[in-house]
Amino acid sequence: MARSLRKHKLDGTPYFRRDKVEFEIQALAEISAAELERRADLWQVNDPEFVSPEALLYFVRNAAAGAHRDKLTEKLLLRVARRVPSVADAGGKTVSLTKMNIREDVRDHFVDLLLSDRKQYDDRLDYYEVNFNSAVAADRRDANAQHWKHENRTAEIETEDGEVSAQVELAVGDYNPFDADELDKKDYRRLLDEAIDSLPEFQRRIVVMWRQDIPIESNDPSIESISKVLGKSEKTIRTHRDKAFASLKLRLERKGRT
Repeated sequence: MARSLRKHKLDGTPYFRRDKVEFEIQALAEISAAELERRADLWQVNDPEFVSPEALLYFVRNAAAGAHRDKLTEKLLLRVARRVPSVADAGGKTVSLTKMNIREDVRDHFVDLLLSDRKQYDDRLDYYEVNFNSAVAADRRDANAQHWKHENRTAEIETEDGEVSAQVELAVGDYNPFDADELDKKDYRRLLDEAIDSLPEFQRRIVVMWRQDIPIESNDPSIESISKVLGKSEKTIRTHRDKAFASLKLRLERKGRT
């Protein structure tokens, strides 16, 4: 008999797998490991040998550590990926970094649950055994809300002609990502470095040089300046510095560090 689920609803009643899934698990328990692996590769739902994701998850959670469990886990993660829209066009080229981040977040969240469950039973996975597609869809909605909100905020950083928007100028104000008090905090430095590395290359170079106290412009030809090194006007450098600072502020706000 299949192991019972432990999670309870808000009214105190326990979660139950659908009868169809329970019968499926009982039938699959009678076949060999190799046969289960073969059938887990089938994608057509109307195929009589198709293994539902709920049943596949059951065996992933209950199989002993080893090659068999690893193979089933790999096949299950492919099921997760199929529930999230593709990020590539017909030629296989990635067309949306935001969609890619959403896809990775959904997968990473599911992997985290699996790893947690392997250490100690994690009842958050129980709902996936009840309705796998619905559970993944909920994860996708959460990731969508988070990432598209961030993209929309980032899009407000500049106007159509490439100038820094008045809203961003106001938001950045006298913001300084290299505030001495913040830099004394190891966690802040790590998050800041990660945020800087994520900037467009031109903005990243400006920020790195700014961090090294290299001036944007200098009337002294013997003094190295950001404008001189990058071969851009002072206005261009300041514009991209402000865009970079706005991006850093947004990213660090998401991490709860500003």
